[in-house]
Amino acid sequence: MTEAVWTIRSNVFPKTFERLLGRNELGFYWDSRFNGTADTLQTAIIENLNPTDRDLFNVDNISKAWSALKRQFPLLGSRVEVQKGEQISFVVAEDRLEHSGPGEITFQSVTSFTEAQTCIDDVINGERLLSDNLLARVVILPRTDQINHVHVLIHVAHLITDGMGNSSLLCSFLDVLSSLPNGRQWDLEQRLSLAVPSDLLASGNMKKGARVKWHRAIGQVISALRFSKINGGHTLPRNFTNLTQYTPAHSGIITFSFLPEISACIIQNCRNHGITLGNALPVLAQVALTRVLCRRYIRGDMSMEEWNFRRREPTVTGGPLNLRPYLDREWYKKGGSTNVSLAIGFFHYTLPFMPLGSAANIALGEDLPSFQQLLSPSRFLYRSRIIQKQAKHHFDHPLFSYVSGARSTTSVAKFREVGLSWREKQHDLSAVAVPVMDQNLVLAHGGSSMGDMDGILPRYYPLEARGSSAQIFLHASGVRLHCRPAELYLGASTIQKRLHLFIYWDKNVYEEDVVKEWLEEVRGAAEVFLGGAAPSKVQARL
Repeated sequence: MTEAVWTIRSNVFPKTFERLLGRNELGFYWDSRFNGTADTLQTAIIENLNPTDRDLFNVDNISKAWSALKRQFPLLGSRVEVQKGEQISFVVAEDRLEHSGPGEITFQSVTSFTEAQTCIDDVINGERLLSDNLLARVVILPRTDQINHVHVLIHVAHLITDGMGNSSLLCSFLDVLSSLPNGRQWDLEQRLSLAVPSDLLASGNMKKGARVKWHRAIGQVISALRFSKINGGHTLPRNFTNLTQYTPAHSGIITFSFLPEISACIIQNCRNHGITLGNALPVLAQVALTRVLCRRYIRGDMSMEEWNFRRREPTVTGGPLNLRPYLDREWYKKGGSTNVSLAIGFFHYTLPFMPLGSAANIALGEDLPSFQQLLSPSRFLYRSRIIQKQAKHHFDHPLFSYVSGARSTTSVAKFREVGLSWREKQHDLSAVAVPVMDQNLVLAHGGSSMGDMDGILPRYYPLEARGSSAQIFLHASGVRLHCRPAELYLGASTIQKRLHLFIYWDKNVYEEDVVKEWLEEVRGAAEVFLGGAAPSKVQARL
């Protein structure tokens, strides 16, 4: 196999297909070898709306729904095989889609919401339960204190899914489960045709011609050149050592939800100012970081050397972006828009030095500057438009999908080296703290804005149900992530008219109190700069 497309390994039952991993998938594969780094956990709290149907969430129904889901999204039932010459392939066999193997479906009763959250944390931070032979599994946690409620945990390796894939996966699972015994029949080869690497779907062209290969190569070069121009940076105070990159993260999460009226105001103000929340979020995070650092400096917890270093450094952010709308149009229309597979690219944005405004000469013992002293409303908009301009430059490039989806051979080789050697490195080396000034390229944080999720994850199931005919109600959903070492990820989404902020972080590196402090400052910045009475469009242009 020279291209990452499906070929038939066996044409007799169980019919078996294989293909090479794409470059992006390969990077996440080596991540997974690093104690499950980047593994995802889609969570949900659901309610049986028909209390007389005690069998809705039983083992038999869950098994049928999970098998139906694997036929719809066959990568869920695939395994990874390392072949001669270290070629790494997905292998899909029909029988694995029809039946569940060991560890694929787990039931565990819980007595409360708190106990369910403990189980979720154990899945993310405990011994890894996924493997090359088990890329996806489902955990059902029936609540004994609320007899009609269960927690659903869908645990998936990142090399076969992304944010959109996880949402589609949960939506499809609830739709299938609530529709039993009815169900749709899927053609395996047709579904596999959607499960191809995004490398082959770039710029709406799945052909193998020389021009496409040339575009891929150019995309790799442009991506590498852009990344090489990113220098410096700093982030929250943290415990960073020479072993951090070889130490699996202990993943944490914290969230905040704005009231509906404040949420509406923030979103409307973004619209009136001609920016998106995604444009504003890095600036809100930067001024929040500045307040956290100012607080430490004025109370004497930070040296003048470190302060002077940080105040001059740029703020570098990065994160994932959904490539699906920019890929092959036929693939997208046939189901690629919601397929469970990996179709993301990556971005990096840079903001200039810390915004200190009138507090530029702040000294030890002085009062903490207000948000407006650090950054005026006009400068806030100016910095938001810096991000907007960088985003436009990124998205408007004629080879955008090739550049954004590029993972250089060097990057994959680095992930491989960490994935294979992390245990030995921890055993052979002693941890030595790395000073802030010597940490080289530092992302202030990763993150992205997911937008309005209500259209992606409806509340009632089956999807065509209306009123009393619904079987399942989705109370809440979320995603947990097995962080990378030193990861700090700030995300946002709108659910049921409320804007939610969430932070994933590595507890080995960042102290929880510091992360909470930063999130509170992000919240405050959002309310100060975007939470006031929404100006008219005329005022916004002045």
